Amino acid sequence: MIDSLQFYPTPKSLAEKAWSMFRERDFTRVLEPSAGNGDLLAAAPSNGWMGRTPIDCIEIDITRHPRLREEGYSVVGLDFLQFDSGSMYSHIILNPPFAQGALHALKAWDSLWDGEVVAILNAETIRNPCSKERRRLVRLVEAHGEVEFVEAAFAEDDSMRKTNVEVALVYLRKNADLEHDLAGTIMEDLERDSMTAAGLASGYHEPQELALGASTIENAVTAFNAAVRASRESVFADARAQRYKARLGRSMGAVTGGYCDDAFGDRSSVEYVRRELFKRYEDLKDRAWTGILRSSRVTDRLSSAGQKQVESQFAQIKTLEFTVSNIYGFLLGVIENQGDIQLEMACSVFDQITRYHSDNAVYYRGWKSNDRHREAGMRIKMTRFILPGHNCEPWRTGISWDSQRLLSDFDKVFAMLDGKQKPEYGIAEAFDQEFEALKDGERIQSSYFDLRYYPGAGTIHFFPRNKEVVDRLNRLVGRHREWLPPEDARVSEDFWLQYEKAERFDKELREEVRKAPVDRSFWGSPFDQVCSAHEDRRNHGSEVVDQALGRVLERHGIDVDKALEAPQKRLTA
Repeated sequence: MIDSLQFYPTPKSLAEKAWSMFRERDFTRVLEPSAGNGDLLAAAPSNGWMGRTPIDCIEIDITRHPRLREEGYSVVGLDFLQFDSGSMYSHIILNPPFAQGALHALKAWDSLWDGEVVAILNAETIRNPCSKERRRLVRLVEAHGEVEFVEAAFAEDDSMRKTNVEVALVYLRKNADLEHDLAGTIMEDLERDSMTAAGLASGYHEPQELALGASTIENAVTAFNAAVRASRESVFADARAQRYKARLGRSMGAVTGGYCDDAFGDRSSVEYVRRELFKRYEDLKDRAWTGILRSSRVTDRLSSAGQKQVESQFAQIKTLEFTVSNIYGFLLGVIENQGDIQLEMACSVFDQITRYHSDNAVYYRGWKSNDRHREAGMRIKMTRFILPGHNCEPWRTGISWDSQRLLSDFDKVFAMLDGKQKPEYGIAEAFDQEFEALKDGERIQSSYFDLRYYPGAGTIHFFPRNKEVVDRLNRLVGRHREWLPPEDARVSEDFWLQYEKAERFDKELREEVRKAPVDRSFWGSPFDQVCSAHEDRRNHGSEVVDQALGRVLERHGIDVDKALEAPQKRLTA
């Protein structure tokens, strides 16, 4: 990876020298387009009384992103040569791959509206201008900057990867053309302001016209770019208006002392324009990424808990430039983690069912490996389970938003276990379309469950219609939590016998648990303790239930630990 990306971490001495070349020390916002591990950024000076210099960075190697974020830098993109949002930066500092040094330096120059560039390049890039890019860069240095050559800059003691190559420290200063950008002429303004919304969003199509996901993403990016362009024009128009107004002189109210013309500062300055461009651009990125995170392409793949987890990372996600490639990268991350996401969804639904009503689960003796104590395994009942906590006042026309999201999670998980994208008629859909019938006590049928709802008690009763998908959930969670043996393990027939007949033994087990001595240092019943998030309570409850199960199974002649060679005993109950 180092060789393919020409990664040469910047030595501390060279980094400090590069930062010292900037003339203006008021770092409004800095961009580092080839951040690596952040070695060049570590030498950033303090931004005066404002403290740490605000820095965004771009890095093509995504394995380095976590470290950059841990250091407090915002990662805004992967490929600088595809980056299109540089106008709000006051400074760009870079140590690009030497083979692409001229391209990166020119990109930095073209990206800036007003500001400074410092680039660490191979000295040959300047000494030997053999390409049109190098020749253009040399002309820019002659007209707008200077260059300093440093021998063996990567051979110092603090160099992580040493080389004797000579480097060129290139400095460029780009000044905004205020007369052209802000003042312009009346005819230029009229021509610019005549652009219509249709012209700005010429690539936009109504969503119903789009059939493919790719088109939907490109549609979102086109709309975002149109908004950015319109916002940029608005900022410049505001600055131009302020500039024209200043030419007219002060108002009578200001002259006579009634109020201050400049209450909001100079809105025709470079600083104002740059700051306002950044603020509006960040707001548009926030809105655009929110649309992606809330789209069905994401929500259909995540449980409500998974959605909240992604949203908790939103501050990190929205720093990325809103481009087609970055959106695909985000969605690919969701897809690549689909197995883990589905498992998390399944476990979340399983826990919702088993934790909040003590009669929803039945128990079996879990798998006991050589390096692990046995735990009491749980299975959702095949006959009926109940979800409490869904109260509804008589005047309401539907259940709460949280309840609706929970039922949507159920639909996603049971459809997934059935090998489908979504159920033909889901639980959430049944509550949405037949809520009055459910409130009146009718038994309503969905794809996987018959449903009854008791609004006064706030309980929903589920009667599985497809017991196979419930069994798949039980086995998926059981194997993940190691209550069930691995698929390739050799297990006695009695182990599976007690698993399959767990509901038959449930009443007898609960009676046996009630007889067990009570340890008052643990709050709640052993069944509540099994579901506890506290390890000590969980272990104690599991031990009590497991021992009771052992006694019940022994009465029925079932030995889950017997050797495989022994004759298999049959169920006597």
